[in-house]
Amino acid sequence: MISFYGVIVMSCALSMITLAVIVGKNTVLDKNSIKWFRFTFILVAMGMTFEYVGVLFSELGNVPAWLFVVVTLCEYSLSPCLTLALAKSCGIKASIKPMFAVMAFHAVLEVAMAPFKLIFFITEEGYFSRGDFYWIYLLFCGISFIFIIFVFFHLARKAKEKSLVTLLLIAATFLAGQIPSIVSDHIYTGYFSICITAVLLYIFTQDLMRSQLIEIIGQEQEKSTHDSLTGVANRELYERKAKQINENIKADPQAMHFAICECDLNNLKIINDTYGHESGDFYIKACCKTICNIFKHSPVFRTGGDEFVIILQNEDYERCDEIKKEINDFVLSEVKKEGSVLEKISFAAGFSKFNSKTDRTVGDVLNRADFEMYIHKKTVKASAAI
Repeated sequence: MISFYGVIVMSCALSMITLAVIVGKNTVLDKNSIKWFRFTFILVAMGMTFEYVGVLFSELGNVPAWLFVVVTLCEYSLSPCLTLALAKSCGIKASIKPMFAVMAFHAVLEVAMAPFKLIFFITEEGYFSRGDFYWIYLLFCGISFIFIIFVFFHLARKAKEKSLVTLLLIAATFLAGQIPSIVSDHIYTGYFSICITAVLLYIFTQDLMRSQLIEIIGQEQEKSTHDSLTGVANRELYERKAKQINENIKADPQAMHFAICECDLNNLKIINDTYGHESGDFYIKACCKTICNIFKHSPVFRTGGDEFVIILQNEDYERCDEIKKEINDFVLSEVKKEGSVLEKISFAAGFSKFNSKTDRTVGDVLNRADFEMYIHKKTVKASAAI
């Protein structure tokens, strides 16, 4: 049994040392987490080694009592402290000084009580035995358990729902090894479970940080391709879409069925000059909302300060003429409405459908839509003057 246990300890300890060496390579962890994980792996390797030496001494018997006591004190002092290192490894930003003080007090108690054989003692035959105040060690182990649960709770708040099951399994792994080793001196699963828990938390923390980085990158990409004021796609995304459509036109022009609508807001300069740019922004958002409501099935792009381009496909493409009439009726009704220019949604719109025989690019379609838009703008201004 002791030989088998020794092989397990050696394998786990060497694994911990190996992880401590490679922890900073090809990782998304920050420098602080790398430092603490490295420290944790080393502590686990040391703790397992001290525990094994203590078990070996107990098997051999007749080992100098003072040496047995020193080894046991090292193990008992390290065991509860490992949760502190795991907490910092997993990115706990809050200060752990109070918990560190508690564990330091525990180490002092262990050393102070050792000569009086209160927590543990070595028998005359050289075997380990629990003392009358062994519950003190169990108390600090309990505090350590509560703290590690806090660590898991902290990770759960940062993780997605699908990660909660993983956290529960890691916590179960930790407790499954710790509880039996506390109940009996002859079950040596405590450090083995800590070893597995440390590795699992290392993998979990990396995956968590990787997911957060991907999410941040996605948000930044969203910001870079969407207009910050209105939330619709910006000119950069329009140019990407146009490039993609151009490639499709080149590959098979007969298969392409789309139209373009170009919208230009009316009265924006007057509103900015009269009411201020904040009111101008409000007006832009109001007009954009109306445009988006009209083109429910098509992407809307803000390509300039007062310009929007819509690429009509599928259902909106089939309803192109209906939408054109809907916009014309809406704008004319707004022109006749009572109130200031700020209260009237007004924009000119030009439409053009892709013609596979004459059009070679999206730009060809846009030019015709742009020309029609200016004609519509003149019509709207003429109606406003009546």
